Amino acid sequence: MNRSKYVRVRGKRLHLQVLGAGPALVLMHPSPHTSELLMPLATELSSKFTTICIDTPGYGKSDDLGFEPNSLEDYTEFLHEAFTELNLVRPFLYGSATGAQLAVRYALNYPNEVAHVFLDNSAHFGDDLRARILENYFPDLTPKVDGSHLTKVWQIVSQIGLYFPWCFTTEEYALNRPQMPKELRHYIAKDFLIAGANYDHAYRVAFLHEKGEYVQMLKVPTTIYNWKGSIIADYIDALVSFKMPTNVKEVKLPEGKEERNTRMTQHMMTKSSGKACEIKNVLNPEDCDLPTKINYQIPKGARPAISDDGTYLRIAWGNLVEVNPDLTPEEIQTSLINWYSNQ
Repeated sequence: MNRSKYVRVRGKRLHLQVLGAGPALVLMHPSPHTSELLMPLATELSSKFTTICIDTPGYGKSDDLGFEPNSLEDYTEFLHEAFTELNLVRPFLYGSATGAQLAVRYALNYPNEVAHVFLDNSAHFGDDLRARILENYFPDLTPKVDGSHLTKVWQIVSQIGLYFPWCFTTEEYALNRPQMPKELRHYIAKDFLIAGANYDHAYRVAFLHEKGEYVQMLKVPTTIYNWKGSIIADYIDALVSFKMPTNVKEVKLPEGKEERNTRMTQHMMTKSSGKACEIKNVLNPEDCDLPTKINYQIPKGARPAISDDGTYLRIAWGNLVEVNPDLTPEEIQTSLINWYSNQ
């Protein structure tokens, strides 16, 4: 059974979802997603581990750091305090994309406090490409009164499945695969909206950290999953082309998503060892002084159906503004998320 909990660090709430029993395995998600993305994997692994899916500070249900981060260390120092509060003794760390970079930096800073690092969708970018990505990849998505930012959100999620990086739409960066179903794009768009104007905070410092040289420096047992179906497969190949120390191993995964997940899960389970985790100092949601829910009026009529061109978001936004004229753009955005979360 899913156990949604919080831990309080520096007066901030870190949201976590806990499953299973065994040694602690912390799973860290890509940006701008939330812990929900990793719950299927956590469920599979919960027979061997106490799986702990965290919402990175500023994402999902976690409070932000309270300041704009300058580096991943701003996050890993916070997480170290949180893991200490939770009594996580030498946890295993799994991370995908942004989460992988958090795992690398955490293991570099606290090498004696990590059992194993599993890197998924972890890559290497050359300095020139990284600079170009940082210049183009993170447009302003601050909520606007007229909802115009939603057009950019839908453009991003529609190009994510067609190009990498999404902002470079020439043949050189084409993924040559079908467009994602509109329902999946809606799911991704919703995570962008949940993260809000600061969606880029962890995302950006993770890109700055995406270097093979950092993985070479790791002293803890580490697995790099090289999945040929990843949208960043070329850049994973660039990472594994580095000469790695003997503690860093590559595991190749087949292109098919289901077989890939099965193989990765089986491999991770073979690494499970150590005492069962006894988590401490967790708070239930009702004990956590959560923000008051926004009172908003639901427009009459059916909720706009998800459309392939994304215009449904602008229509729904306009409908919400019409019946809630006193709400701020941020409150309208929260209302929009809630409207599409409630069936």
